[in-house]
Amino acid sequence: MKAKLQTKLFEQFPWIKSVHGSRFAEDGFSCGDGWYQLLYDMFLEIEAAYAKSSGTENRSSVGQIKQKFGELRVYIYDVFPEVNDIISEKQKVSTSICEQCGKEGKLERRTGVFQTLCDECVESNPQYTMR
Repeated sequence: MKAKLQTKLFEQFPWIKSVHGSRFAEDGFSCGDGWYQLLYDMFLEIEAAYAKSSGTENRSSVGQIKQKFGELRVYIYDVFPEVNDIISEKQKVSTSICEQCGKEGKLERRTGVFQTLCDECVESNPQYTMR
């Protein structure tokens, strides 16, 4: 993800940068720009869940956020079950959103790896051509 988008997320959600033994704040997001809105929405839902939970303080720490096997993977520690459900749902949704541009996409195996891409990104980038 571009540094500009990462900075926006870190500024909007400072708790994701608070690191407890993790290199996430330095390494950042290891996924494409197309999942920016999905991550933004996920962080909003997590904050709302904590706000609703009558005084439960958000002490979670982000270990890693990346793409693996064409799916968004989010590793956040010290969360309560409802937050895990939010994360799981967003990870499932990621397989229908193009990781590069954010349009509707599909999970496929391309160039030897799994990726979630839209037809437009596949056609405009020869590196994504089926082999």
